[in-house]
Amino acid sequence: MATPSEERGPLAWLPRHSILGRIVHPLFEERRSLAGAMTWIGIGIIIAFLFVAVFADFLAPFDPITIVDEKDVPPWANVAVPRNQSFQAWMTKDWTNVVGATRVDAVGALSNRTGQFLNATDFPMAILRDVVDSAGFIVRLTPGETDPGQYVGVRVSWDGGRNWSSKFLVRAVGPEVRVDLTNLTSWNAAKLSRVNLNLNVTHESEASTSGNVSLDYLGATAVWRSYWHFMGSDPVGRDVLSRVLAGTRTSLAIMTIGVVVALAVGFPLGLYSGYHGGRIDKIIVLVMDSIYSFPGLLFAGLIAVLLGKGVVNIGLAVTVIYIPLYFRVTRSQVLSAREELYVEAARALGARPSRIIFKYIAINVLVAIPVIFSISAADAILTAAGLSYLGLGVSAPTPDWGLDLSGASARIDTGVWWSSFFPGLAILLLTVGLSFIGEGLNDIINPLLKKER
Repeated sequence: MATPSEERGPLAWLPRHSILGRIVHPLFEERRSLAGAMTWIGIGIIIAFLFVAVFADFLAPFDPITIVDEKDVPPWANVAVPRNQSFQAWMTKDWTNVVGATRVDAVGALSNRTGQFLNATDFPMAILRDVVDSAGFIVRLTPGETDPGQYVGVRVSWDGGRNWSSKFLVRAVGPEVRVDLTNLTSWNAAKLSRVNLNLNVTHESEASTSGNVSLDYLGATAVWRSYWHFMGSDPVGRDVLSRVLAGTRTSLAIMTIGVVVALAVGFPLGLYSGYHGGRIDKIIVLVMDSIYSFPGLLFAGLIAVLLGKGVVNIGLAVTVIYIPLYFRVTRSQVLSAREELYVEAARALGARPSRIIFKYIAINVLVAIPVIFSISAADAILTAAGLSYLGLGVSAPTPDWGLDLSGASARIDTGVWWSSFFPGLAILLLTVGLSFIGEGLNDIINPLLKKER
């Protein structure tokens, strides 16, 4: 019986012998014990993850789906990202074999008369941030195919050809010539884009000479600074922190669908089967034991193959493996509760079986459900991550911890640890939080364990 101080306390509004009161009152009373501390730590972790799931769009510094930076940027750093790209499009009437100037292979674009020009465009520089350390271009003239006295002049435009720099003369034949353009203008991502960056190459020659000039390679170069990422970027170039935050919503959605639907199916079946018994009980027990005997991840994977990918489908695939768990726990509790004196008294008074089940038995059985709910939820997180890791979960580019682990696992051997570490850490923390709640509640609510303490 509650003491007067307890009756006037913050839980005075909650009857001790109600379903919720039988959980909440011991939880507050045992908060200084190890089991109570574990439970409250777990509750704090779950509240934090729920907060992240609700406000992920506001907390994420970048779009979790969009490529926002260079791939594999380490955490807590701005890295210099070098670029060396040949052109993809051009305009000329006179130069031949222009495609030969896109790679260094001693076979170049050819001009046979002074004054002929080649306008190269569409350099796929992929500059993603307006912090450019340097810019320039590379020219290599093919030895053996460039005649004496023949060379090239290169002009640069950063606005799509509206304005041009003065000519940079390249006379060396054979070695690679790098020209620094850093001080030519204030460079940014727009000026180095596919459309705006143009290189115009004109065939030049010494006085009274003629012949061919062969352009073996023409490329644009740049060095730009990546964004600063708290958890780095993944192998695609997406922000890991944004992916982890948004993946919380995916994991919690799958977990919720899995355990809630399993509870909604397994709990009523356990009540009915445990109370009535008979042939129907034997059939249901046989079916549930058959499902329970399958390895959980393997069986969920089979269901996922049949249902297809997606949050809802994976949630339902996870549901199937937990229905037997709720059924077995509920049925065992009902088998014990149906022999109690208050149930016998209800029968003697002529109460209908349905009223006895839901009015007297279900209320007492429900107290054990939060423990099973927490433990199954923790296992559901691991199962959902495992399905995504195997390629049976949600589809890319949906933010999901298991999917990100799968995509980053091949990079661990190369020293890129962060894109797999942080999603794995999120899975670990959420699983530990749910396990703490389940184990703590079990020690607090279970009368036998409580008596032993």
